[in-house]
Amino acid sequence: MTVRDAEWPVTEGAGEAEIEAADVDIDESAVRSTVKGFEEVGAGDVDITEADLLVSIGRGIEEEENLELIEDLADTLGATMSASRPIIDNGWLPKGRQVGQSGKVVTPDVYLAIGISGAVQHVAGMKGAETIIAVNTDPNAPIFDLADYGIVGDLFEVVPELIEEFGE
Repeated sequence: MTVRDAEWPVTEGAGEAEIEAADVDIDESAVRSTVKGFEEVGAGDVDITEADLLVSIGRGIEEEENLELIEDLADTLGATMSASRPIIDNGWLPKGRQVGQSGKVVTPDVYLAIGISGAVQHVAGMKGAETIIAVNTDPNAPIFDLADYGIVGDLFEVVPELIEEFGE
């Protein structure tokens, strides 16, 4: 495959192309890399690619103990939690919840990015969301270039307000 799933929306007539095998002659000495293996990212405890509403967290969460606040928001909204790579690398959420180039490509109706800067590797996995809402303290964070709605503010102040507003 040369194009990631969900990179572009499906168009009319999709799937009608004829696939033909081609014999190629490759000079092995010109190849400067070797594939050592492939690891499929499993769905894990939940399949984030099927979620209509994702609440995704990044480095802005600061500490694992702060996940509870985001879990409360996700529960209040009836959303599924996902994360950027640093959260997964820290072991705070399972690998199957990672959004991005080295994680999953998601296309929810609403993607709520909390404390995510918007690095290109993360954006590759979520730019197909119908509506993107970002919360970040940095008004120049790249996530705001992609967001439909943005809140420049501290997530530790904004998230409790969202929980209160939507919990009613």
